[in-house]
Amino acid sequence: MQLSKNWLLEWANPQKSTAEICDQLTDVGLEVDAFEPVAPEFTGIIVAHILSAEPHPDADKLKVCLVDDGQQKIQIVCGAKNAREGLKVALATVGAVLPGNFKIKPAKLRGMESFGMLCSEAEIGLADSAEGILELPADAPIGENIRTYLQLDDDVIDIDLTPNRGDCLSIKGLARELGVINQVNVTSPIVKPVEACHQETMVVTVKEPQACPRYCSRVIKNIDLSKKTPLWMQEKLRRGGVRSICPVVDVTNYLSLEFGQPMHAFDINAVNTPLLVRFAQAGETLALLDGQQVELDQKTLIIADKEAPLAIAGVMGGAESGVTAETKNVVLECAFFNPLAIMGTARRYGVHTDSSQRFERGVDPSITITALEYATQLIIDICGGDVGPIHEVVSENDLPTRNTIILRRAQISKLLGFAISDDKVEDILQRLGMEINLQDAGWSVLTPLHRFDMCYEEDLIEEVARIYGYEHIPSIVPTEQLTMLPASEKKRNVHAIRDFLVERGYHETLSYSFLDPKLQSLMFPEVEGIALQNPIAKNLSQMRTSLWTNLVAAVAHNQKHRQERVRLFEIGRVFNKESDTVRQELKIAGVASGNRLGEQWSADSDKVDFYDVKADIEALLPGAQFAVAKNSALHPGQSASISYQGELVGFMGSLHPRVSQQLKISGNVVLFELDLSKVEQKIIPIYQSVSKYPQIRRDLAVVVDEVITFGQVYDIVNNSAGELLVNVDIFDIYRGEGIAADKKSMAVKITLQHSERTLVDDEVTQLIDKVVVGLKTSLNAELRE
Repeated sequence: MQLSKNWLLEWANPQKSTAEICDQLTDVGLEVDAFEPVAPEFTGIIVAHILSAEPHPDADKLKVCLVDDGQQKIQIVCGAKNAREGLKVALATVGAVLPGNFKIKPAKLRGMESFGMLCSEAEIGLADSAEGILELPADAPIGENIRTYLQLDDDVIDIDLTPNRGDCLSIKGLARELGVINQVNVTSPIVKPVEACHQETMVVTVKEPQACPRYCSRVIKNIDLSKKTPLWMQEKLRRGGVRSICPVVDVTNYLSLEFGQPMHAFDINAVNTPLLVRFAQAGETLALLDGQQVELDQKTLIIADKEAPLAIAGVMGGAESGVTAETKNVVLECAFFNPLAIMGTARRYGVHTDSSQRFERGVDPSITITALEYATQLIIDICGGDVGPIHEVVSENDLPTRNTIILRRAQISKLLGFAISDDKVEDILQRLGMEINLQDAGWSVLTPLHRFDMCYEEDLIEEVARIYGYEHIPSIVPTEQLTMLPASEKKRNVHAIRDFLVERGYHETLSYSFLDPKLQSLMFPEVEGIALQNPIAKNLSQMRTSLWTNLVAAVAHNQKHRQERVRLFEIGRVFNKESDTVRQELKIAGVASGNRLGEQWSADSDKVDFYDVKADIEALLPGAQFAVAKNSALHPGQSASISYQGELVGFMGSLHPRVSQQLKISGNVVLFELDLSKVEQKIIPIYQSVSKYPQIRRDLAVVVDEVITFGQVYDIVNNSAGELLVNVDIFDIYRGEGIAADKKSMAVKITLQHSERTLVDDEVTQLIDKVVVGLKTSLNAELRE
């Protein structure tokens, strides 16, 4: 927002320099981008009066003017078309220095002497260009310094506001901030109701009260737009970055800058009563004031008459109903539009207006009538007119309400780290427009309607700290008794898990929690993914149901870049639907492809296989058990479930050929995925003394069904052998001659030992017989002959 410092000081004057004011506003969060003088340096320019303006005898485009400068009458040769008798002008006297160090000296133009120069706005730095000399009001005092008369010892301040501070998009709002910072009073213009001299009103029907809870209008007839906007108003608008157009439009822009209340004026002759506030219908079009023709969508709130749209509500008016030089009768609109109804509208049509900027952030709904009365008074003061009564359409239930928030002293101290006196807190809140009631623990605070961002106790504490001054918050070294937290031996730190996998040759990767739904569907066709409502990209529009999807994509990416040996792992959350909720689980997953070992002279270049990764998992999760299982992402004959302490914790196996072919991945790719919570568990080792007695080994070769696994054999041997069992290892599997086609021979080594004595052959034989009976009973196993 751009504004005049002098205009701001009319409301609140802390007796500080421009730089100090800018620093204060920036310190409270209203960041000042820059400030600069409203006019460059010049000297010797005064108000003068043209007594006569005669044609130059030897030049058609020049005039010889007799000018009264308050002390003498001097002759000036001027080429401006608008130089005429009776006009008050800006005169650069002999010796004056104009912007750019241009010095005025006596001159002779086509034989006529000239003792000075009549200046345009451009020549004194008030505009980039001008078609004629500056015309001053008829009551401008002759001889007064033009810098003093136009109050050019002023600065334009450019402020960059955050979206939550729509209340500061006005002189009124910024003055309120300046007043509370410096503890000075804020003085606003006295607005009195304008007495109506006729009873004509414009019929208004608000069809969308939720979007427009308050709509006020007033008919003003017989205005004279041949009158010019006063120079003081033109200057304030110019310093606010607004171009002067005509008195009625200038007044609405003036109210927007001063009060923060956008307004609009319709030419009554272009309106087919009644006015309607509604959403646009499909196919409706509107020619805007900026010249563009837009097709309205059904989400756009508009002002229309009974025939066609007249304006986009809160954004921009239409060209056909706008005020022109021929306008005599107008209807002034002053409304409150719900920010949610206006938000994004201007952006959809590629426009940005001061009105939309204010309505999107929220306008004070309590000043609507006051602003309309103020605008009415300014219009009739400038160009006359007959005023009608204010017509208001309001839906009280849809208007914003003030919030009541309990503010506790203890919470202020807790969040800020120090205490602020009650008097200071109360002064800050009251100057910000809040009503407070003292309570035992603090205050009950009623927030003002212009602060849409005040909802919670923390908001009030932030306001107190902001105005109190962050630079005044004392630096207090925190003191706390630090105690060491207990760390369970049963849980392994996730950092240790990362280090373990890195030591085994894996590299950690991080990926988005959302991914390409096509890739996820390829790997898990039976799983319904969770779609994002507002994805950042089309190929990142679904939450991941497994870490494998991104890991496999990483393998494909590496192979495309000639990186054949890949070892990756990731720790992260996966998301799956469960009834009407989403189940989030923390997983650890890995992938391996390429050579088993890095290329070297002393080792064969064997490819990684299922058992290499199985070994990694067994080292990561000792005691894990594996069983044949199916998974849609894995090869049907090379996949297994992983259980730990009797509970399913994950899967592993080779990537399904369907996926490899689709992603153009070569070679075998082995994957695993585990619940991180299970991997974090540790089995605490229990000390046992080393037996000094010898171990006994017995080998068994049993013929079992092809589907029987070593895990099943291990469990039976373990349960049958009892406490004497030290270890069970498999050392051979045989299929072929002498063995049925649906059978296999499995050879296991059983190691036995007693901790207190030497075992004898009889008890070893009895124990082995018990094992054989167990295998026969449970697995229908036969000793191989």
